[in-house]
Amino acid sequence: MKSEIQSLAKILDTDDKTLYQIIENPSSFYRSFPIKRTRKRPRWINAPDPTLKLIQRNILDEVLYKLTPHKAAHGFYPNKSIITNASPHCGKNWVYSFDIKDFFPSTKEKIIFETLRFRSQLTKTESKIISHLTTLDGGLPQGAPTSPHLANLAFYYLDVELSRIAKENSLNYTRYADDMTFSGNKKMQKLEANITQIIKKSGYVLSEKKTKCMGKNSQQKVTGLVVNDRILLPRTLRRKIRAIKHAVRLDGVSNAIAHSNLVNSDSELRGYLALERMLESA
Repeated sequence: MKSEIQSLAKILDTDDKTLYQIIENPSSFYRSFPIKRTRKRPRWINAPDPTLKLIQRNILDEVLYKLTPHKAAHGFYPNKSIITNASPHCGKNWVYSFDIKDFFPSTKEKIIFETLRFRSQLTKTESKIISHLTTLDGGLPQGAPTSPHLANLAFYYLDVELSRIAKENSLNYTRYADDMTFSGNKKMQKLEANITQIIKKSGYVLSEKKTKCMGKNSQQKVTGLVVNDRILLPRTLRRKIRAIKHAVRLDGVSNAIAHSNLVNSDSELRGYLALERMLESA
């Protein structure tokens, strides 16, 4: 194991002593804090310190980005977005939406190890070490740069299974992080039961309150976008974006954000404006 840690340390541009320290006491390399969300309970973030964060970024660049997620995955991957995720579901009679509870922490270290062991060129020991370096309390931490891509990779075989079910039933299937969407022109009576069983068998749990079956006569939303005929922002969101753009012109960015019920930061505002532009050019 010592020689493999030394070898990994070179690849990750660090030293073996630091890797040993992280493996022995990973929690000491993280800082936990809440992020406020509008009308929702705070989301707790476990952010790695600068030393571990740099190592995790090197793991991404040198190891993980060589492995691709399933084509159904549209989150956290270049040239994919909530727009590419929503597009296959436009104009369908029925849209089904499922959400996985606590996606990152539910993606366990054992699944990460098995994913790396069987989908990469890493040895068993190297796979185990990287699993330790990228997990906290047995799961993926919300806040580590490696967590989004690792979650996608770990879900690969589930994406294969869910894509097979979709194809057998003439449905489209996409996934954006923890949001899974199916759509088609025939109503599927047993789809929810089938998906629940498959997800549960793999150690995940669906959020029942977020499970939706949306017919053509209702507003069909996929990752926050309306897909009944073409991809649109919901009407209420379009109004809020227009309102804050108007406020920015009158009072400046800082004052507009301070009095907004849509965004809490400049980066959030830029995100909404970028999304609006992307949809206009789509």
